Amino acid sequence: MRILNTAATGVRAQQTALDVLGNNVANVNTPGYKAQRVNFAEALASELRPAELEFNNQPIGERINVGVGAVISGINTDFRTGTILNTENPLDLAIVGEGFFPVRTPNGESAYTRVGNFQQDAQGKLVTPEGYILELRLPTEAMDIYADPEGWVRGYLNGEEQIFGRIVGAAEDEGFMGGPLTVDEQGRPLDANGNPLSLAFVIPEGAEEVNISSTGVISATIEGEPQVLGQINLVTFANPQGLLKGGNNLYFVPQAPGVTGEEWIGTPGSQVGNTTLGNLQTQALEQSNVDMASAMTELIQVQRAYQMNARMITNGDQMWGMANSLRR
Repeated sequence: MRILNTAATGVRAQQTALDVLGNNVANVNTPGYKAQRVNFAEALASELRPAELEFNNQPIGERINVGVGAVISGINTDFRTGTILNTENPLDLAIVGEGFFPVRTPNGESAYTRVGNFQQDAQGKLVTPEGYILELRLPTEAMDIYADPEGWVRGYLNGEEQIFGRIVGAAEDEGFMGGPLTVDEQGRPLDANGNPLSLAFVIPEGAEEVNISSTGVISATIEGEPQVLGQINLVTFANPQGLLKGGNNLYFVPQAPGVTGEEWIGTPGSQVGNTTLGNLQTQALEQSNVDMASAMTELIQVQRAYQMNARMITNGDQMWGMANSLRR
């Protein structure tokens, strides 16, 4: 019976929706979490035409198309900014608007996150609580990029010389001489062999009055002198819905080319591509953007739809059993 297959598709689709909504509710207090939403679509219609409505082997009247259930057409992520909570921690950052923080996982893979609860590791690098390094990315407008003998990456942006970050371990390497650097399409400085350098934002030991501006400039007072330590740049995509969602609020670019569209890099608040990157709010964290009231309302609606589809399967099975008993 077609009703069993139709109801089964509804049960599967509503079960997926329940899983997604349940995950949203579970992460209502997770900093930086982005709510997800299931999109439903009608399954491919089946054409029905009663056999007796034919004349000279030709159908009489209009053909009848009947849907055969529901399917999941996609799961979208709501990237709207969540509530901003002040923390008074100078290393906490919230993006107010579009953009992601680029981070690097321990295996060297690039990832992206909206959570800015950074801290210093034993080497003074800015990292996430999981140990992912806040990655240095350079916008395409940056020119004359080079590393000085102490490993500081310098260059020119908008006609002004800037310090962008530091090469990890360069200060301890007596043989490091510095020199010009090339940059790949993702804004990562490369070594002489074309491999991405291990770069980070390093706050030296003894630094005081560490401050991060709304445009991402990291500064501190070192031995009584104010110094710029780096420039945090944000990343966004033409189609952020194409990003793959990972654990720990990370997002990854899929291997299939073109899914996320063009990748843009820029300073917070700058115009990139056809969008404007958000500004940074310091000493603050973005909270989950899950609307608890809306999520619970939708959860009730989906649960009712699930129950109705399950009841259709039960009733259809009973009807099928009655039909089989009549045949005997």
